[in-house]
Amino acid sequence: MAANDTIETTDVLIVGCGPTGALLTALLGQFGVQNMVLEKEARVTDDPRGITLDEDGIRLLQEIGIYDKVYTEMGSSLGMVHFITSKTDLHEKPFLKFNMNTTEGGTGHVGVISVRQPILEKYVRLAATRHSSSQLRSSCTVKQIEEDEDWVYCQYSDASGAKKRVRSRFLPKGLLMEQISSFGYNETWVAMNLKLTPPTTESHPSFPLWKLGYTPEQVYDLFFPPSFRFICNAERPAVCGRFGPAADRLWRLEFVVQKGEDPMLMSSDAKTMEVLMPYITHPGSKHRISDSSIQFPVDCINVLRSRPFAFSARRCNNFSVDRVLLAGDAAHVFPPFGGQGIASGFRDASGLAWRLALAIRENTKNYDRLFSGWFEERKQQLQLSLAKTIRNGKLCTQGNTWRFAIMKLFFLFFQLIPVLNRKLEKGPRRDGMIRYNWRDGLPFLGDSYGGLSLPQVYCSPVSSSPKALEIMFTDDVIFQKSKKGMFQLVVLMESLADLGTTRKSILGIDDLSNHHLLAEEATFIVQTPAVNCNAVGVGNDVFRIATAEEFAATESLCRNRPAPQYYDMYRIKKGLHGKKFAIVRPDRFLYAACDTIDQLHRICKGMRRTLGLE
Repeated sequence: MAANDTIETTDVLIVGCGPTGALLTALLGQFGVQNMVLEKEARVTDDPRGITLDEDGIRLLQEIGIYDKVYTEMGSSLGMVHFITSKTDLHEKPFLKFNMNTTEGGTGHVGVISVRQPILEKYVRLAATRHSSSQLRSSCTVKQIEEDEDWVYCQYSDASGAKKRVRSRFLPKGLLMEQISSFGYNETWVAMNLKLTPPTTESHPSFPLWKLGYTPEQVYDLFFPPSFRFICNAERPAVCGRFGPAADRLWRLEFVVQKGEDPMLMSSDAKTMEVLMPYITHPGSKHRISDSSIQFPVDCINVLRSRPFAFSARRCNNFSVDRVLLAGDAAHVFPPFGGQGIASGFRDASGLAWRLALAIRENTKNYDRLFSGWFEERKQQLQLSLAKTIRNGKLCTQGNTWRFAIMKLFFLFFQLIPVLNRKLEKGPRRDGMIRYNWRDGLPFLGDSYGGLSLPQVYCSPVSSSPKALEIMFTDDVIFQKSKKGMFQLVVLMESLADLGTTRKSILGIDDLSNHHLLAEEATFIVQTPAVNCNAVGVGNDVFRIATAEEFAATESLCRNRPAPQYYDMYRIKKGLHGKKFAIVRPDRFLYAACDTIDQLHRICKGMRRTLGLE
């Protein structure tokens, strides 16, 4: 690239503005990192591809300030997940159920939401536009990427076809993928999105169920019932269920393409209807009427999309080479059984954003250590996500084996025992919060409870201000947008008695931590909801934990989502094993936790070394 070429400069250049790229630019914008996104498409695609997002993903939407759109415009709680075997009856009694409506995963959110990906992407992009340091350039095609010791150079064409050049200090893009599981799943499925319109007495006056007093809404629920379903049928494994906001009446059906079948042919209208119709055709005897069968009217079904996709379990053999990095679908691909696509990309962006911000702030030449740590943590998380996906996948695809038959009997038996049924309904969340295993080079202290995803609970200010009755998420107070420190200190208090002494004791952490921690930004959380909310002189940085009932009564937080079930307001305290001080990374993972101020000081002194900045 010639030295006299006109060239723009930015800190981070992001290629692609899918969910991962959009979240990354929004997070970098919050850190004030100059970044540019080059996106091939002119606008957000209307095609809803990914349709689920787990609670970690919801937490990240909360982080960028768009929680208020989650249940009002993006989607709704996934509800129950049913595992059945029938290829004709969606109302078959499930042999296994997961309850995704509960708030027991540790984030304060429901387990999974079903979303309209285009709406999600729109609001994530809008969140990025709040920051002047984030730029999105649409209709751009990357032509060439080069790299030297200090910069990554990119040549691209813009919407007008003009050739442009930009250099950046770092550039996320893709690398070679490898198989990551002995599960070895590599199959083609067809994914269908349906837009449904319930029949009415005016549009379909002869529909048989009107005689039985059914309403259009009841007909819709009968043929396209709530709850997501894994259809564990050996002949044709499938996954189906509602997605997006309830009022949109969207339904997804995914089914496997068997060996010898043509994927394109199987995605045609004729073939997809052959697969779909048995599920939405009921025998008349089921409703005690003379009709031989009752079918949901085909003219009430609008197929928005029907496409074959090759599903597998793969990830890249590395996430970074020098200043070039990768995240999202470029880094890993999952089968459809765990709904981990968008969420895993979001976790990539969350773990990468603060490392990029730190590397740029510190102007470090040792960025390899930061990014190799990111790869190691993401590798651990991907293995956990894959394990969950494999469990679902084996249930869905292993077929009519004696092992499967015995397993179904065990699950059905466990459902008869409340305590065992409760464990089953937790699904993957019974494993608890994510915790990374320490390895050399990872940016946390493994012997001080580091590497754990910090639980999130509800809280309320302890002050005499008008906000004293306001209910909030703890992330929103720990990581208030006005704070400047890269890491945050959380102090758990049993009461307000030693607040003043504790405040004074932490005053030296700024210099000890090289200003990665700032004492004035510490957050104090009293571990009881029964605190005098009119306490005088405690400051705006002191909060008490709040109850599920208080959260449920707060319309701005609980509107359109299920009220918290199985919520534990002491989850942070339990996660920290009663430790008083917790240092939290920007991605909501613990750097370390300790009991005493002396321990806190020692931890602060070693932060630069542990982060690889020395």
